[in-house]
Amino acid sequence: MDMHQSSQSSLVQHRFAAAQGGVEPGGGGGGGGFDYPQQYGNNGAVPNGNNDPGKMSAVQNRLSNMRIGSGGGGGGGGGGGMSRGDNNGKETSDLQSFALDYLTEVIAELFDNPGMFEDVKQKLFSMFTDFRDDHYVLSNAVEMIFEQSIKESNFRYMGARLCQLLDSLDNRPESLMRDLLLLKMDDQQSELPNYMKQEQVKVRGTTLFLAELYMQLRSPQHKLGQEIARHIIHAIGNLLIKEGPENLKCICQCLKLCGYELEQDCCEDVHRILGKLQQSQSSSQSSVSNLIKSVLDLQSKSWGREIVPVAPMPAMPNMMGGGAVLAMGGGGLEVNDSPVFYGPDGEILTEEENSFLETNMINMPNDASNGYDDDEELFDDMNPEEVNLAYKDFLQSVPNEQQQQH
Repeated sequence: MDMHQSSQSSLVQHRFAAAQGGVEPGGGGGGGGFDYPQQYGNNGAVPNGNNDPGKMSAVQNRLSNMRIGSGGGGGGGGGGGMSRGDNNGKETSDLQSFALDYLTEVIAELFDNPGMFEDVKQKLFSMFTDFRDDHYVLSNAVEMIFEQSIKESNFRYMGARLCQLLDSLDNRPESLMRDLLLLKMDDQQSELPNYMKQEQVKVRGTTLFLAELYMQLRSPQHKLGQEIARHIIHAIGNLLIKEGPENLKCICQCLKLCGYELEQDCCEDVHRILGKLQQSQSSSQSSVSNLIKSVLDLQSKSWGREIVPVAPMPAMPNMMGGGAVLAMGGGGLEVNDSPVFYGPDGEILTEEENSFLETNMINMPNDASNGYDDDEELFDDMNPEEVNLAYKDFLQSVPNEQQQQH
């Protein structure tokens, strides 16, 4: 393993240590370095997801085009010297480090205060906009988010939202961020068989984080969601190899979170997984058996999205005054343009009542208004004093009628 690989992996750990208040010792004429084991022991920094602190992720190894060489020697200060191959290398390096340091602080803060995401997302988006094509920055960002999300159950949702935010920097179907995510998932998938031997908790953490990531990034505009679904199915397949209670619980939690979407993208695989869960139900602990049953029941009801049939709607009058009536029949929406009449009780008149009304209206004289269409002209000949007197009589008669009713 060459030195730049070890140094780049250590940089991720260094950032987490610094976010937790760590201080880097070393310096002077002989080089110096960073005492990671001591730093983690004293400050409780977030450790690397691998057993070997110097092991470099395949994502960084394959995509990062930056080099961090081990420095020191002579009268130089300790630590590593960066080479960027351009005139603005130092400035670029400082900006990259500043962005990654800020992301590290955000991760540490969101772990304790998830509600802060709304406060920091705009600044984080603006800061990383210029790095949407920067392999070095994005590969380190993906590495940090994955490590923390797989390790800490309380951070998985926030980690997925951070990935979604970084993904939104570039909406191209084959953006750098999506390529990095795919490579990181491939790298993680290759490690799952080894984790199943001694560290199954990492397989469970990977499965649940992928489920959160799937819910955040699934979109009809690109195929990234389908790729994540494929990795979820593979991770669940590893957990089914050893059907312990914790593994079965993890599978159930994953399906409750994204079973509906997963069944749409990987229908046969999901049905196969459900079949194996059903086989394990009888031999599992009661709590696990009940959890499996709840998942099976949920799937039978379209994962809680079952559409309840709506009862046919009764005929409703057109409130706009056009007389049209809308009714929901067996064949769909029916339109009735016949006039609608109401009785004194406010109910729609029946067909018999309508027939009676039509018959009597035909026989009634049509001179009630003497041919006037304007209501105001109907009362032009009335004496205003007679109107006022009649109105006063009416007001006096109202209290008497109310007393008689009581």
